[in-house]
Amino acid sequence: MWWYTFWMRSSSCCLASLLLVLALPVAPMMGQSASGSPAGPLAVIDTTAGRLRCRLFAEERPRTTANFIGLAEGTKDWNDPKTEASVRRQRFYDGTALRGIPAGIAGGSRAEEGEKAAGPSLAPETAPPMRFDRPGLLAMVGTKGEVSGSRFEILDHANAEMDGAAATIFGQCDAASVKVVQGISHRLLAEDNLPAVPIAINRVSIVRAGEALPAIAPDIPVAKVVPVVVRPAATTIAAPEPSGPTAVLETTMGRIACRLFSKESPIGTATFLGLVDGTKSWTNPVTHEVEHGKRFYDGMAFDRVIPDFVIQSGDYTGDPSGSIDIGFRFKNEVTPELLFDRPGRLAFGNDGPDRNNSEIFITEHPMHRLDGGYTIIGQCDEASVAIMKTIARVPRGANNRPLTPVKILRVEIQAQ
Repeated sequence: MWWYTFWMRSSSCCLASLLLVLALPVAPMMGQSASGSPAGPLAVIDTTAGRLRCRLFAEERPRTTANFIGLAEGTKDWNDPKTEASVRRQRFYDGTALRGIPAGIAGGSRAEEGEKAAGPSLAPETAPPMRFDRPGLLAMVGTKGEVSGSRFEILDHANAEMDGAAATIFGQCDAASVKVVQGISHRLLAEDNLPAVPIAINRVSIVRAGEALPAIAPDIPVAKVVPVVVRPAATTIAAPEPSGPTAVLETTMGRIACRLFSKESPIGTATFLGLVDGTKSWTNPVTHEVEHGKRFYDGMAFDRVIPDFVIQSGDYTGDPSGSIDIGFRFKNEVTPELLFDRPGRLAFGNDGPDRNNSEIFITEHPMHRLDGGYTIIGQCDEASVAIMKTIARVPRGANNRPLTPVKILRVEIQAQ
């Protein structure tokens, strides 16, 4: 799952929402304890884009819940990200910015660099096991077997790709909050997480049994939002335009045409063209036999579709983890001026630097957070981006795969 790996790097590369008071019907969670719905206090997060409400799994995730409540109410000390000095009796989350991620929204950091947490990592709480099987789940971010001390995420859709990660689910947000999360995620991702006006948490309130919901907190002044949005430095060097042939992907939902960067990404482009017409040999990951003269992409489905992010294809097994072995890998080709600075970039996915093979994706928005990590091989035209957006929004399952397959019927190469 190359995009999830990147998201954890960049939004770490990547939330908040909370529930109604007292009895709120929430469907039982698969793998959760027999107690069913969360019965802990409410975390009410007032943001500059609306109120989020989540009930916490205080019984099932006691340490994680207590840590979150302590930071929210200012009863837990935390570290200043600039000075590393301990901060006492101050509310951590109030005034912090939110970020859009492919699965929803993320928050809980006061420093852009490395998305530093408030303090040391938490010990994962895994019993009873919980799955990311529904929208509105509130979780502490997990990566490399550790759970963040403050950074959290809220899902805008069921996302099984997060199952097995170190992230610890500790809350469930209501349906109204999920809609707010979806709106925030869309607004932020559409602006590459560089909004002119940040979306921030005004206040996090913890509502216990018998207590009334607080009044909606006023918006925090923009100048006080942390971390400060840092925009990429402007460059006077013109971005290159593609000068190679055009790849036309005839799909079951329309025609996608992308002109190739043969000059800037010669290895990536040649690999793609060789797979398209069958002149490049590859190893079938199912039979382990070497294939030659077989067109690779024809008939292949889009195995991952994520609105405001990408559509992806090119995994022969249909399991887009980025780790598939088809007999070769090739290095990243990064041209400093060739960036993810516009919609419709056609690029190779990977599960780490210089581990490209056959997986390709098309972006929906400018995504500077991807710069330097992926080989761009083409630019799709405006009509094709519109088709891509439609594909990205087809009904999908928890694994982000379309419920009704969307296929590449054939790829044709048109010389210029």
